[in-house]
Amino acid sequence: MAPNDREKTDPLEIPLTSFRSRLIRNILIGLSVGVLVFFLSETLLVKDLELLITDSRIRDRPHRLPGNTPITLILIDEESFGAVRATQEVSLDYLAQLVDLLRQRGAKVIGLDLELSGYRIGDEGAERFRDSIRLAGNVVLSGRAFPDPTLGQKNRHPPGFLVEAAKASGLQHLNPGPYGRVRDGYARLRLTGDQKANALAVQVVQVYEGGDLPKTFAKLHETNWTTPFTWRGDSNPYDVHIPINFRGPRSEPGRVDGTYICLKGELNGLSVVDDRFLRDRIVLVGSALDYQANRMLTPMGDVEMWTTEIVANLAETISKGDYLRSLTRGGRLLFLMLVGFVAAILCTNRKLLPVMLLVLLYTLGLMFFLRLGLYDEGLLLPYLPTLLAPWITALGSVGARVALDDREIRLLREVFGRSVSPAIAQELVAKIAYERERSSTGASPALLSEECVSSILFLDVANFTPLSETFSPERLFIFTNELLDRLADAVFENKGSLIRYTGDGLIALFGRPIVREDHAYLACEAALRMQEALNELNGQRQRRGEPLVQIRIGINTGSMVVGLLGGHQRYDYSVLGNEVNIAARFERLNKDFGTTILVGEETVRNLKDEFICRPLGSITLKGKTHQVAVFELVCRTGEAISDSLRNFLRYYEMGYLAIRSNRIEDAVAAFNQALSFKPDDLATQKLLARAEERTRTGTGLL
Repeated sequence: MAPNDREKTDPLEIPLTSFRSRLIRNILIGLSVGVLVFFLSETLLVKDLELLITDSRIRDRPHRLPGNTPITLILIDEESFGAVRATQEVSLDYLAQLVDLLRQRGAKVIGLDLELSGYRIGDEGAERFRDSIRLAGNVVLSGRAFPDPTLGQKNRHPPGFLVEAAKASGLQHLNPGPYGRVRDGYARLRLTGDQKANALAVQVVQVYEGGDLPKTFAKLHETNWTTPFTWRGDSNPYDVHIPINFRGPRSEPGRVDGTYICLKGELNGLSVVDDRFLRDRIVLVGSALDYQANRMLTPMGDVEMWTTEIVANLAETISKGDYLRSLTRGGRLLFLMLVGFVAAILCTNRKLLPVMLLVLLYTLGLMFFLRLGLYDEGLLLPYLPTLLAPWITALGSVGARVALDDREIRLLREVFGRSVSPAIAQELVAKIAYERERSSTGASPALLSEECVSSILFLDVANFTPLSETFSPERLFIFTNELLDRLADAVFENKGSLIRYTGDGLIALFGRPIVREDHAYLACEAALRMQEALNELNGQRQRRGEPLVQIRIGINTGSMVVGLLGGHQRYDYSVLGNEVNIAARFERLNKDFGTTILVGEETVRNLKDEFICRPLGSITLKGKTHQVAVFELVCRTGEAISDSLRNFLRYYEMGYLAIRSNRIEDAVAAFNQALSFKPDDLATQKLLARAEERTRTGTGLL
């Protein structure tokens, strides 16, 4: 990319700040974004979205393979027994036969997830059912818990005569959360006062493992488990609250190839079922009657899952220790800050496109990490905030670099603009950016320049040293600033670029960096405007009784090299070339000719008829081997001038043409006539002297 092709430069590039500055700035942005995203994740709206996304992630993951806890479901439907009471209570005779059958088939644990609180010892079949439970020795009964007194409901425990006969009893409390879905279960519940009870799932696993508590549950027994599904900070009266790590969608009665082995409760069918579906397994018996109480929505989809199967999922989660884990508030904050920190490092690149690509790849990597965390480890890390953090960091980094770099660029232009024109200031900033870009990538820091055809103007204050002696140092400084400021305005008004101040003068360039084809015209117009500005200033100084100021200007047009000169630490916008040196000689040559503005032949050739230029002949400049034509810039064509000046120019032109045609006598007469209108003109006096010398000796060059 060429330095001048600024329209092709990335507008969001950081050209001026160092890598270290960008890195520190981005790290602060990334950490701040982590904090910001954390607090956003605590808002209700984001919690709603995160909950829906979590449901989708759990539902869409591959179904987990059966674990080390073999569970078989037996669901009692309308076909499984003949009569159903109004309270949904099944026949005790049927339950007694079912328990006997499961005992005979070798079931290790029989969990009865049925409503039994309505039975009494005198009910038909009650004693037989009790005896079957006692004989089996592995039956776990279930009650219904309503630990929140504000609900106005009492806990429903199994009747005492059955509890005494059973191996254990637990309570079930499946509470639909937001959007009516069950996402967690209560492994240990607080009842009234200091009373506590384990849930049915815990008791089933405890009996299966033969210990006091499930091995994986022991560490949670006396602690509060923070579920990722805790909603709106609501408090609950439960000691242990566990997210259910669902294995898959709902099982169907009669199928052995679903999420769980799921058999119908029909006794004749169970009597011939393969032993491997019952022996040494946890057998959970529940109801599949068509009542709302027997089915609930879960994250696994819009098909309601049997409550017994929800208990089975909770039991397997507890048995395997396959808990869905989430970070604490402090952990989430640190995690999101880490995500923002890594994103900040990726955003340190100068270019926008690489930054966006890196952030995109980083986001895809985070998605893969979150996927593995959920699938393999059961980690429910914040999904939406995690994926938002890199992009917010990137936007923050881009916004910061635009704002800060714009301020830096404006500051640079302002600083440069105090010594050079705004156009050069802009050019300097762009080229410094380009140079630093190259050097930062290891490229050779070649000096940036271009060869072009332009017009250069040199200005100097005549007799500045004697003039400065009339001022105090402070007053001299003020005077010089006032003078050069007025002269520089003439440069800017004519699209010129101020290269530099030279103490008591200045150097101006026309045609670069603002490309103009009429640079010769602009340079001459600027010179005349300087002369006019000086006349106004001298008028003020004359009225104050101060000495007048004179200036000398040299202008030349031609091929020159324009660009930045310097090393890595300091740059200077400058112009080099033979034509530049000639312009500087023209400025000093004004003293010999008694003129104010001298211009070169190429400049006059580019002016056409827009200015009146007086030819002064060809001269050999010091250090040059060939002669150079020089002209005095007098005024604009068509500009009102005095009669004496008009007559002077007319006779001077006649004399100049005569001497060029070797008509020496005519030249002498014309020059004498011209001097009658302007006796102190040194250029005319010199030409007249040369003409007279030719008359006397027949020699002498013009």
